[in-house]
Amino acid sequence: MSINKSPFSKESATKKNYQTPPSTSRRHYGKRKNYVLFNRSAVVILLMLFQLFLLIYVLFQLTEYVSILLSFNFLLSFVLAIYIVNQTTNPAYKMAWLTLMCLLPFFGALFYLFVQFDPRSKKMKARMQRRVEETSSYLQADEEVLFAMRQRKSATMGIVHYLQTHGPYPAYHNTDVTYFSQGEEAFEAIKQRLREATSFVFLEYFIVSPGSILDELLDILQERAAAGVEIRFLYDGFSHSKSLSDTFLDELEEIGVQGRVFQPLRPFLSTDQNNRDHRKIMIIDGKIAFTGGFNLADEYANRITLYGHWKDAAVEINGPAVRSFTALFLQMWHSEESQPAQEDFDFYLSSSSLPATANPALGFVLPYGDMPNFPNEIGEMVYMEILTQAEKYVHIMTPYLILDHEMAEVLVYAAQRGVDVKIIFPHIPDKKIPYLIAKSHYMQLLQAGVQLYEYTPGFVHSKVYLCDDRVATVGTYNMDYRSFYLHYEVGALLYDSPALKDIAADFNATLPLCQPITPDIYRALPLWQRVAGYIFRLFAPLI
Repeated sequence: MSINKSPFSKESATKKNYQTPPSTSRRHYGKRKNYVLFNRSAVVILLMLFQLFLLIYVLFQLTEYVSILLSFNFLLSFVLAIYIVNQTTNPAYKMAWLTLMCLLPFFGALFYLFVQFDPRSKKMKARMQRRVEETSSYLQADEEVLFAMRQRKSATMGIVHYLQTHGPYPAYHNTDVTYFSQGEEAFEAIKQRLREATSFVFLEYFIVSPGSILDELLDILQERAAAGVEIRFLYDGFSHSKSLSDTFLDELEEIGVQGRVFQPLRPFLSTDQNNRDHRKIMIIDGKIAFTGGFNLADEYANRITLYGHWKDAAVEINGPAVRSFTALFLQMWHSEESQPAQEDFDFYLSSSSLPATANPALGFVLPYGDMPNFPNEIGEMVYMEILTQAEKYVHIMTPYLILDHEMAEVLVYAAQRGVDVKIIFPHIPDKKIPYLIAKSHYMQLLQAGVQLYEYTPGFVHSKVYLCDDRVATVGTYNMDYRSFYLHYEVGALLYDSPALKDIAADFNATLPLCQPITPDIYRALPLWQRVAGYIFRLFAPLI
């Protein structure tokens, strides 16, 4: 498809001339509840306040027991420190936990035990393992596809093998990919495809907010449901608590849509509430799938303005690769069920419609996903594979730049061996702390030769990697700890796809709208911003 340049220029961005009239919803979504949410960050803050209170109390009331308490704390912290250091988790996580234990000598260790041995997380892992096993037989490698990939040398077969064994996420041919450079384009395509649905529609989204986008979507879903189309709508508990009312599920049922909430946020201590469903998937008749950064809220199509112009990206997948997206959806749909899913998987995942012969011109598509229940870090491995195999260039668009040691080293190494590494990220942030942490990486990357650009018209929400005109990935992964380690994510790895030209055109059209970051720009930042970035960076895995 054609790529349209952003309607914003550097001049209009400088003047902040990007006001958009707010949209209003025609539907009534009920009154939203406001919860007091106790996620991991809230727990840390509460523990620090309680720690301060307890220290004062101990100082004045328990002077004679201080030596006993300190001895107990030293022993517990020492044992846990040995345990943490010998874990196979990311070193940044180890450092963050050890630092927290030093800052909270009485409760840092107890909080770590609470997180590590939360029974809810273990039950979720068991349920997701069952779901993966139920769908794995439909996601086996196709030897014909693998042979074609080897013949064309489209990909390093190591990553193909890795995705197959750690998913399973097989490679597909005969799959057409359309790339959308703006959320507005993606939503118009979504509406068109939905109107053509005849069998079933599956939706899975992280953010769902009242507004004109949701109004138009529900109008179409209501019409399709009345025509006999099966519709399932899964959305994350973050939206359930922050933007939607408790009656939204009832309203979906009234229009013929089955609705479920993934892990609703609850007003009590729970660590699994940090494991959010960050995926954005729409599946139509098992033949078409959409994924990317686009959520179901008006800002994603620039119908309202929150942080300047919202730059997003999405892909439409048309062909057999949709099967993997369908399997990923069904796994999440049944994630709360401890018993075997009462589901006709064969109906939704049947291979009877696969073309008989391959179309080499379409290239290859490898859908993949991540689950925090299993320590694979698949999304980060895909990003690193692209960087390590690059010969000419890697062009990246990402909303966040919160790098662990391994990702930073791979970026640096790619630039140092002559690869043209360019990263576009927001000039207007949606969250202050991640923005400060991103700045703490500037000098290391710039000194290695990585080129950094801030999108001056507003906020980049695209999650795109493009490499050497031969491989790209588009999906829901941010370059941060949450996407790599805590969230449920999804992406599409593309080899030799015609859509790569559109991705390249989008990047080249976006680059002139960006401000290059130089060492002088970083040095000109207020001292407090630089210091705050380094401090928050220490706790980035826990934020």
